[in-house]
Amino acid sequence: MHMATLARRAAKPLLFLALFCVFARVIDASQFISLDAANAFARWLHGSANQENYDDLWFFTDLIASALCAFIAWRAIMGVWRKIAASRKRLA
Repeated sequence: MHMATLARRAAKPLLFLALFCVFARVIDASQFISLDAANAFARWLHGSANQENYDDLWFFTDLIASALCAFIAWRAIMGVWRKIAASRKRLA
């Protein structure tokens, strides 16, 4: 009984982490953010744009978009999971 509860509690963050990794591989911000916009962001953030900091906008966009998509997918999966569990309880 306790192991099942522990497994369910561990599965939720692991599912979110797996979804985040999938979306991190799929989402590529450099496809929809231009180099000029990335350089303007680097100048705004660091005061200058050079080879070391021009891709900060792409990194932050990738990170935020991956986390947002993973959260939305995780919530959808958890909602379906709860509905299935509720329907099983009614049948029992």
